[in-house]
Amino acid sequence: MARYVYTSSSGSGRKKNREASAESGRRKENFSIRKNYRLPDYRQYHFKKKQFLLYVGEFLLLDILIGWLFYQSTLAILAGFGLCPVFLRNKRNSAKIQRQNDLKLQFKDALLSAAGAMRAGYSIENAWREAKKDVIQQYGMESDMAVEMRQMIHQMDCNVPVEQLLEDFAERSRIEDVEQFAGIFSYAKRSGGDFTAIMGNTVRQMADRMELQETIETALTARKMEQKVMNVIPLFILAFVNVTSGSFLEALYGNVAGVLIMTGCLILYGLAYLWSEKIVRRIGESIC
Repeated sequence: MARYVYTSSSGSGRKKNREASAESGRRKENFSIRKNYRLPDYRQYHFKKKQFLLYVGEFLLLDILIGWLFYQSTLAILAGFGLCPVFLRNKRNSAKIQRQNDLKLQFKDALLSAAGAMRAGYSIENAWREAKKDVIQQYGMESDMAVEMRQMIHQMDCNVPVEQLLEDFAERSRIEDVEQFAGIFSYAKRSGGDFTAIMGNTVRQMADRMELQETIETALTARKMEQKVMNVIPLFILAFVNVTSGSFLEALYGNVAGVLIMTGCLILYGLAYLWSEKIVRRIGESIC
C-alpha cells in the first residue's frame, strides 16, 4: 500500500511538472512573439508627447485656479506643482482603462465578423482575414485591434498557431473576455467536434454580455456627468464671490487663520471629490 501511494504521488508530481513546464514554454513563446514583433502591452500606458503636454497644461491651469481661489498666493501655486506626478499618474490610469475598454469593443466586433465568416464556410485563418477588413473599415487602420490583427495574420503566415497568438494577446491585454475566449478557443481546437458551432455559440454569448455592459455604461454616463458638474460647483461659487464681492473674503487671505480655514475647506473638497468618484465606480461595479 505504501509503495502504491508513493507511485501515485510521484505520478501526480510528474504530471504537475509537465504542466508547469508546458506553461513555462508557452510564456517563453509568447515573450518571443512580443519581442520579435514589438507588440504593445496594454497593462501599461505611455503618454504621447502631445498628450503629455496637454495634461501638464491642464494641471497648471487647475493649480493656478485653486491657488488663486483658496490662497491668492504665488507660493501656494508653486507648492502645488509637487502634485503634478500624482495628477499625471491618475490620468495615465484613466487612459489605460479607456484604451482597454475601446480594445474590448473592437475585439467584440472582430469576433462577430469572424464568426459570420466561419458560418459562411471560411477557415478560422481566412475568417480572421475577413474580420480584419471590417475592423479597419469601422475603426481605422491605426486602431489597436487592426494593428493586432495585422500582426496575427502575419504570424499565421509564418505558421504560428492561432491559439498561441490569442493566448499572447490575452496575456498582454488582461481583458477578461479576451482571456476567456482564448481559453475556450484552445480547448475547442484540442477537443475537436463541431468547431464552428462551438465558436459561434461562444462569440454570441460573449457579444450579448458585452452589449449589456455597454448599455449599463451608457446609463451611467449621465450620472458621471452629474458628478462632474457637482464637483465644479464649489469652485464656481468661490470664484463668483471673489469676483463680485471680493471684500467679503479678504479676511481669509494673507493671514495664518485664513490659510488654515481655506486649507481645511480644500481638504474637505478633495475628500468629497474622491468620495464621489468612489460612489460612481462602485455603482458601475455592482451593476456589472
